[in-house]
Amino acid sequence: MEKYGSYYKLLDELRIAKGYTIADLCEGIISERTYLRQIKNGSKVNFTIFSRLLDRLDTGMGQFMTYMIHFDKSDTGVNRFAIRVHMYHFMDIGPIYELILKYKSDNKIETLMVEAFKLEFEYLINKITKDEFKIHYQVILESLKSLGTENLIVHLIKFIYHSYFKEDNIIDPKKFGQMLIDYNSNLSLFFYIMLMDKFLSFMTQQETIDFDIYEQILKKFEAYFIYINVKNYETSLETYHAFLYHVKHDYKMRDSYLYKALMNSLVIHSTYAHEAYKDLIRHGFNLDVDQFLIDYTLSIESSLLR
Repeated sequence: MEKYGSYYKLLDELRIAKGYTIADLCEGIISERTYLRQIKNGSKVNFTIFSRLLDRLDTGMGQFMTYMIHFDKSDTGVNRFAIRVHMYHFMDIGPIYELILKYKSDNKIETLMVEAFKLEFEYLINKITKDEFKIHYQVILESLKSLGTENLIVHLIKFIYHSYFKEDNIIDPKKFGQMLIDYNSNLSLFFYIMLMDKFLSFMTQQETIDFDIYEQILKKFEAYFIYINVKNYETSLETYHAFLYHVKHDYKMRDSYLYKALMNSLVIHSTYAHEAYKDLIRHGFNLDVDQFLIDYTLSIESSLLR
């Protein structure tokens, strides 16, 4: 149970666009007074009720999330900025970054999350050094300690740091993985999916992995993929399946998944993102990516000629 007034405001935009009255939308689900209260002050929301309201508008959660990320121009830019930094999609990030620089919120954890993504972005574009990134990020971590709160966003902030500075051991990967498995997502699923992707990407490149936890998280990632069905996550999904087959020495299935993922990457990723993705493949699979593509393409051509 969390505060989701902004979600209700978006829901109301969809209601108006689809020509529903508040009475039509709320009948049998929620009182009109409660609905208006959610829009006004963002009081606590029941996810089941919210889902039923979306169903009445013939809108899936995936469609709602897509609208929230890409088309809600009245938002603060936080979600649009976070997803672009996560996916290394910087082509249209400039105006959103300017919004983030002016961002203010009474929610301290959200403010720290925004600062975390801002620092990561500035490091990735070489605006700050890795040492500067670390020093400034440690200030964020100290602020988190003073708040004494543990929730999904706090876990996300900590994991971003861990993915760059794992030698500091601020998290236990096994316990963290179990937390992701046990987590019951509601409207935080936008960041839940992102965090699962970050975790799986990171673990794919490690020498020591708990494969049972890896596989369980992959199953949850695949189950939630339908809610934010974007090509970047599809590429991730194919990659992690390929990695499991790699570990099981089923190279035929590995190569099939990996080839699809790499071809997707060539189409959808920026140059920066594709190079980062190739690094993941090199570390996780110990493969020369360019040679793999040549060899697999030749094998396809050969099979067609038989």
